[in-house]
Parts: sequence; C-alpha cells; structure tokens
Amino acid sequence: MKFFEELEETKGLVVKMAKLVQNAIDKAIKSLNEQSVELAEEIIKGDDEIDSLEVDIERRCIRMIALYQPEASDLRLVMGIYKIVSDLERMGDEAENIAERSIFLAQEPPLKPYVNLTLMAEAVKEMVNDSVISFLQRDTMLAKKIIEKDDMIDELYHQLERELITYVMEDPRNIKRVIHLSFVARHFERIADHAENISEMAIYWAEGELIKHHRIKEEEGEA
Repeated sequence: MKFFEELEETKGLVVKMAKLVQNAIDKAIKSLNEQSVELAEEIIKGDDEIDSLEVDIERRCIRMIALYQPEASDLRLVMGIYKIVSDLERMGDEAENIAERSIFLAQEPPLKPYVNLTLMAEAVKEMVNDSVISFLQRDTMLAKKIIEKDDMIDELYHQLERELITYVMEDPRNIKRVIHLSFVARHFERIADHAENISEMAIYWAEGELIKHHRIKEEEGEA
C-alpha cells in the first residue's frame, strides 16, 4: 500500500511541475506580444523551482524502484515519470530561453505583429497540456493526436522562417530582430518535440511498447 501512496504523491508533483511549465510558456507568449521585460524576468526566476521539482521527482522514482521493485505497468509508470520530468524540465529551459530573447526584443520596435508566431506558440502550449493529460490518463488516442500535430508545428516553424528571411531582404537592419525571432520560433518547436516525447511515454505506459511517431504513421497508412 505504501508504494501506491508514494506513487500518487509523485504524480501530484508531476502535475505541479507541468502547471509551472505551462505557466512559463504562457508568460513567454505574453512577454513577446506585450514586450514585457517584467514577465520575462518572472520566467527566468521561476525556472529554479522547476529544476528542483525535477530532482525531487527523479529521486522518488529511484527510491520506489529500489524499495518496492514494481512490475509490469507499475514499473512502466515509474520509468515513464522519470523520463517525462526530464522533458518538462527542458520545456522550462526553452521558456527561459524565449524570455531572454524577449528581453532583447522588448528594447526594439516590433518587427511585425507576431501573428504566426503566436499561432505556433498557442498550438505548442495546447500540445504540452494534452501530452501531460495523455500520460496521466493513459489516453493513447490523445497521445497519437499530439504526435501527429507535431508535423503541423514543424510546418508553421518553416513558414515563419521563410517569412522572417523576407524581412532581412527588405531591410538588412532588421537582421538582429529576425535572428532573435528565429530562435524564439525554434525554442517553441523544441517544446513541441518534448511534448511529443511525453506522448510517446503515454503509449509506452499503456501498451508496453515504445512507439515512435513514424511507426504510428506507418501503421495508419497500412490500415
């Protein structure tokens, strides 16, 4: 019984960590659109708590495996938690990277309304939320939808890159802002990749098999 009590406590910490990461991503979007240095600094300061939770959760996972030697789906769950907190921590780092870019961009006139970037960022935020839900609820259908959605994020990223290049061609003085915006888009794209990783772990916990996104697409093509 003690194992399941510790497991529930650990899952609660995962939820707390996920909420902190989602909040950081939300602030990152707002800091860009509102050119808010204050919001960007809040993200940077808050990253320590995310890092601390990662360490705590990983230690708990190691302890549960060592003490209780869980089997089958329980072991997959503990291993899955151990893996996804690393992805959540990296999402927090990417949000912090965006915040640092946002501080620079706040000092400059907006290059353009960040319509496409905001669209991409909001889609990424939704992926993060749904990926954690898919894992905690063992929802493989939702997990597969998130994995498929990553292709859309990649396409938005490439569209934005092409658009940003035109601003440099129009006026070379735009290059610094374009570089920072390009990195911002790249950071959001990486957050989506981590959400995809979490979704893959949801499938691993539910089905006992590590399924990469290309395999899912192949199976759908054969159906």
